[in-house]
Amino acid sequence: MNVRVDVRNRPSDSIQGIYVANHQSTLDMYMYGESLPDDMAILGKHSLMYIPLFGVLFWLAGNIFINRGDRSKARGAMEEAATIVREKGCSVYMFPEGTRSNGRGLLPFKSGAFILAIEAGLPIVPVCASSTHKNIDLKRWRAGECRLEQLPAISTEGLTRDDAKRLADEVQALMAAQIDQMDADIAQGHQTL
Repeated sequence: MNVRVDVRNRPSDSIQGIYVANHQSTLDMYMYGESLPDDMAILGKHSLMYIPLFGVLFWLAGNIFINRGDRSKARGAMEEAATIVREKGCSVYMFPEGTRSNGRGLLPFKSGAFILAIEAGLPIVPVCASSTHKNIDLKRWRAGECRLEQLPAISTEGLTRDDAKRLADEVQALMAAQIDQMDADIAQGHQTL
């Protein structure tokens, strides 16, 4: 696709945690791969299960489905996911916006990833991608640039489910500021070329 992906601040040792990333478009699955630890499960919406071939492969890879439409099932899925994460010693990758933003900027975060982190006793690890709608045009030979930046892990020690929404809002604000900064840096770099 001729998109340059620049990963910054990735620690040399990956840590077990709940990795949260901004969800912009289908390009995300290609770009984020460079920034994630090896032992990773992805939490995806239940409807992905019904996509021919993809759903089965997603499940066989050890990923976790969650039914967001049914609160009681979603709660049980989070508890089950926390148990799986603790037993396997793996990390989980989630898009806390719950849907693709498609150029609308960083959307408000849902609490699920933060509840999972609290229940599993793991830190939140924010991973930010610069705005693809501003910086990538797949119709050009050099399609553009995406910067990925992993922010420092945020401890969930001592937190309860009641703290999840507040934590989600704090992480969303941190990530929004970082994405704005990366977009400004890319724009500045293009002006100096």
